Amino acid sequence: MISENKTVLFLIRKNPDTIGGIQRHNARLLAGISGSFQIEPIIWRGPEWGAPFYFPLFYYKTARNGADLIHCDDAVTAIIGSTLKRNTGKKAVATVHGLDVILPIQRYQKAVSRALSSLNRVICVSEATARKVETRGVSRDKIEVIPNSAEKVPAILSKNDELLAKIRNLTGIGLQNKKVLFSLGRPLRRKGFDYFIRNVFAHLPEDFVYIVAGPPQKLPSWLKSVKPFLKNDTYRKLLIASGCDSISPELEKLSELPRVHYLKTVSEDLRELLFAASDLFIMPNRTVDGDMEGFGIVALEAAARGIPVVATGIEGITDAVIHGENGFCIDEKDDAAMIKTIIALTDDTDSLKAFGEKARAFTEKRFAPDTVYSRYEKIFEELLGGSRN
Repeated sequence: MISENKTVLFLIRKNPDTIGGIQRHNARLLAGISGSFQIEPIIWRGPEWGAPFYFPLFYYKTARNGADLIHCDDAVTAIIGSTLKRNTGKKAVATVHGLDVILPIQRYQKAVSRALSSLNRVICVSEATARKVETRGVSRDKIEVIPNSAEKVPAILSKNDELLAKIRNLTGIGLQNKKVLFSLGRPLRRKGFDYFIRNVFAHLPEDFVYIVAGPPQKLPSWLKSVKPFLKNDTYRKLLIASGCDSISPELEKLSELPRVHYLKTVSEDLRELLFAASDLFIMPNRTVDGDMEGFGIVALEAAARGIPVVATGIEGITDAVIHGENGFCIDEKDDAAMIKTIIALTDDTDSLKAFGEKARAFTEKRFAPDTVYSRYEKIFEELLGGSRN
């Protein structure tokens, strides 16, 4: 066992109490390994753009802390971790996700490449992310690919008249005798919700309904103020960096179409109701220059509830959606194949239910939290010089 005086310090820029895939990963990872190590989290609870403040905060608190190992929650905090490793001799590891690695800002890229190369380990959530890390000069023997974990779903709701009535009362959306397609996530350009509505959903039969749920991205006031002084390309890169490359206005317009619904406010309870009402979960991502989907944790959330996923087979999505096991990956821009797959899956209720049960069992096993966290524990133990009995 690791001795009691061995501590892992977590630098967390993505507050686990807020919305997002990295945030959910942070929360689950902290809970999953807390019984194996002394964990001391340092969490930034300010705005996303607060680098001038969280950099010195993280550095000062970590340098004064007796922790033996630093874990950084993304490539941004890895810059701090690498500096601390160099100046204090502490060992450092980072989990990186995708956009945090490829963010198309030249000075940032230079800093990230140096930082990741100097860490003891770089944990990537997908093979797609690992390839991006390798191209930035990190040797493969330092890279570990560990996917996000699937959450444990205590109880799965049944799709019945009562559940559909609850959804109607909360949203005004009638789903009786409808085939329900559901997407969940922030309305970012790379998510492709608008493309799906125009190029796929528009060609599906009248008994289909498409629901997109996710909070609109608010443009930070500082970004508004600097826009007049920036070139269009620079401004767009800052939009991507700030998570504000939004398609929310397009979705609002498209939701005026029949059978399309865009929900900007979704409680946890309503989220569960919508999952239960869904026949298929849709991830229609698009390739966007300077952005990427590092994994796609929502795919696991859907599959763990027995909902098959139909996704664009790009980037890290192919590590989350395993074709024929918990969903289907369709080539980007092959709209005919996506239409055909959706219709074929929903035409046979019994087969769809059976595949959903298969998807749930597969996801629970392959992405089991205990399996994922044990791989983190192994890396931490190795770096701490301990062994487990």
